[in-house]
Amino acid sequence: MNKSLLLIPIITLLFSACSDEGSKNDSEIEHDGTVMQSSELDTCECNALDVDSVGVMYLKESLYTGICIQNYPETESKYIEKSILDGKLHGKIIYYDKMGGVLIEELYENGEKKRSGDLENLTCDCKELERKEATIPNMPTTYYLDKIPFTGTCTDLYPGTSQTYMEVMYKDGLVEGRSSYYNRDGSLMYTEKYEKGKLISTLH
Repeated sequence: MNKSLLLIPIITLLFSACSDEGSKNDSEIEHDGTVMQSSELDTCECNALDVDSVGVMYLKESLYTGICIQNYPETESKYIEKSILDGKLHGKIIYYDKMGGVLIEELYENGEKKRSGDLENLTCDCKELERKEATIPNMPTTYYLDKIPFTGTCTDLYPGTSQTYMEVMYKDGLVEGRSSYYNRDGSLMYTEKYEKGKLISTLH
């Protein structure tokens, strides 16, 4: 017998609905509450995950990090795609129609649904916005909704009425575009134009 035997490794392919390596290195994941979708993240079927009473998701008793996908019943068409970080919804949840078009996008951060971000043009009560004054002179004030720089339009009403007093447009937390102010009868009082938080012009 030849003593210089050649050892041939046996490679076993393991197939499962979700990989046991659900958690990736933190450097591969964006934690800012906006985007987690990535080809580097683990992907599985949502029904392969165990969910506890407070909505935390596990894979084989370990907190899951990755993307879970759920299809329309008895089809190959994707219905929902969820981003999950350490067992909690984090990033985008995307709902699709049967043709693959996006129906709704929602934004989550550490398990909590957010109402702002770059997903859609939102509306809110101006009183809900949190102001953060700039620490550098002559820099604009930044406005936040749910701790995220607000993109959308806020509306303020005359007290005790349903009549709009003002509508202010924002982008990435800064006043951007048109800010309109109205009389109590609904007629336009004046309009201001802003760019990156700075007043450019006023039209009466």
